[in-house]
Amino acid sequence: MSDPYYPDQPLEATPKRTLWGKIRRIIWDDIQDPEERAFVRRLDCGLMTIAMLGYFVKYLSQANIANAYASGMKEDLNFKGNEYNTLLTMFTVGYVIGQFPGTLATVKVSPSIWLPTCEVIWTALVMSCAAAKNVHTLYGLRFIIGLLEASAYPGMLWVLGSWYGPAELGKRVVMFQATSSVGTMFSGYLQAAVHSGLDGVGGYKGWQYLMFMDGVICMPIAIAGYFLIPDIPTRPNPRARWYLRDQDLKMAIARMERYKRAPTKGFTLDIFKKTMTSWIPWTFFIPYTCFVVGLGSYAYMNLWLKATPPWKGDVTAINVIPTGGYALSIVMSLVYAWSSDALGTRWPICFIGGFPPLVGNIILSVWPAKNSTKFAGFFLNFTATPIGAIMLAWVNEIMASSGEARAITIGFLNTSAYTINAWAPNLIFPASQAPHYKAGYKVTTAFFAIWIVSIPIILVLLRTWSIPKYQQDEVVEEEEGAPKSINEKNSTENERLPDLESSLAKSAVISGVDGKATEPQ
Repeated sequence: MSDPYYPDQPLEATPKRTLWGKIRRIIWDDIQDPEERAFVRRLDCGLMTIAMLGYFVKYLSQANIANAYASGMKEDLNFKGNEYNTLLTMFTVGYVIGQFPGTLATVKVSPSIWLPTCEVIWTALVMSCAAAKNVHTLYGLRFIIGLLEASAYPGMLWVLGSWYGPAELGKRVVMFQATSSVGTMFSGYLQAAVHSGLDGVGGYKGWQYLMFMDGVICMPIAIAGYFLIPDIPTRPNPRARWYLRDQDLKMAIARMERYKRAPTKGFTLDIFKKTMTSWIPWTFFIPYTCFVVGLGSYAYMNLWLKATPPWKGDVTAINVIPTGGYALSIVMSLVYAWSSDALGTRWPICFIGGFPPLVGNIILSVWPAKNSTKFAGFFLNFTATPIGAIMLAWVNEIMASSGEARAITIGFLNTSAYTINAWAPNLIFPASQAPHYKAGYKVTTAFFAIWIVSIPIILVLLRTWSIPKYQQDEVVEEEEGAPKSINEKNSTENERLPDLESSLAKSAVISGVDGKATEPQ
């Protein structure tokens, strides 16, 4: 019998942990080897810092439209009918178009070049929104911003999956996702502050100052990405070598070989066909799309506040009150992340996490008379945010045997989900019906019900159907400036590398039902 954290050692040979060590293992990491612990810390300080900051500014610039719309932009640019929905759709259309090619470009070009460059350009365009004289100008700007932002989430998720092991990835992916709530919260506070302090100064409105301030915050973070994103272990970013030493890169390669996280070898038609003809992307497509479309159910809270006394006309309250929901989302992100990595598998959190938003949407679908009950419905919907990231971490681990397959699958899931999300909100939540939508919350209730039902179906398929197998025994070509690949196991290092889902060492996937695994064909 072996310890799931140290699968190569018998249980009695594993180091004993103190109570604090056991708690620390759940909350963050309890890596026994000091060299590996130092490496993961360096990785957290560099990669996780820029990943979280980058996603923070993505949502800071993405959420500003909703805050600006509720803070005077609607009246200043003379929005009519469903033009607000159309504006959101233009962003989503650009986001959809950019998803798949952007993800592949991240792998092909280099994450440390592609992702920061996109961020620099979209930041400049966000600031340009302040100069828009009509909604049609905003249509064009938001389309291009969506196109450029499309790579940020799947691209960085792919990078994280190239460095962290299964015992570490879940909590970090969810914390990465949680920064979207921080960005949205901060946008609300920032809009409230500039509206009360700068509205009308120099002839500019408060919502225009929001665009300016977003640019000032985003641009330095975008530039920092060139020096902090490390690319992948076998092709490291030379500008990030100031915090990743040669021994760190050697350890990174050894860890990825242990976890069977295959390095990139180049996209081929065979890999694309094998990935897209397998059942995995198409099966995960259903629940993930339901999540993406259903997640938007909390986004209409500020429109309800804007139309409801006593908050009607109170710009500060309209922008600040929803931030409580984003704070709840951050708390649930931490809870779900700790639980996911402590359990050593993703499906229980995906399954359980679907119930709070299901209840929240049921509440809003009946549209109760009491405002306090509506608040409960909206806030329960905010808790859904982290479960999508946990599902993608699950997919990352299932497709661990090919770096390209991981990128293709994640890119496909995001592209297909946002393709539907580009037009679905216009039908489900038409602006002309705000804030009480006839079908909106009934439809999103059904989506979260489908999410919940899909999880046990996926578990059954993991036990009964084959997972694509990609060539793993090819020698990785040595890249210029990269350390040589470690193909032989180093018993001193490897036996101390933690691995919650030890069957990944054989490219198997924990089913989560009874501990059995499905071997790839």
